[in-house]
Amino acid sequence: MTNKEEVFDLIQGHPEGLDDDDISDLTGIKPRQQVQQLCNQLASSKRIRRASVEKTGKRRKIHNFPTNESDTLRAPSFKESETEKWRRRLSALVAATGQSEGDLLDEALRLLALKVLKNAPETQ
Repeated sequence: MTNKEEVFDLIQGHPEGLDDDDISDLTGIKPRQQVQQLCNQLASSKRIRRASVEKTGKRRKIHNFPTNESDTLRAPSFKESETEKWRRRLSALVAATGQSEGDLLDEALRLLALKVLKNAPETQ
């Protein structure tokens, strides 16, 4: 069984929803970012639903829920948007580097600014 199948099967048995940390602990899949990537893939193919949940005394977290038949019937079929493609790429970089999304985006903007400024025409 692949990690993705293991995560999918686990989520199917928990209609109350599980966050990525819970799934990582229950399956032993490490790092937790790998679970996030797998859940994002499952959600993009409409096999699960991801939603932000508020828990008393805790910060909001994304939870993963099994989809029900009506979710599947209502889900529009669409091509992956540009935003979703960039989100997926950013998630992959987070998992590969261990850096936060914010740090990666800051570094990317810094490098872009250097490139733009280097190629900018000089003004007097």
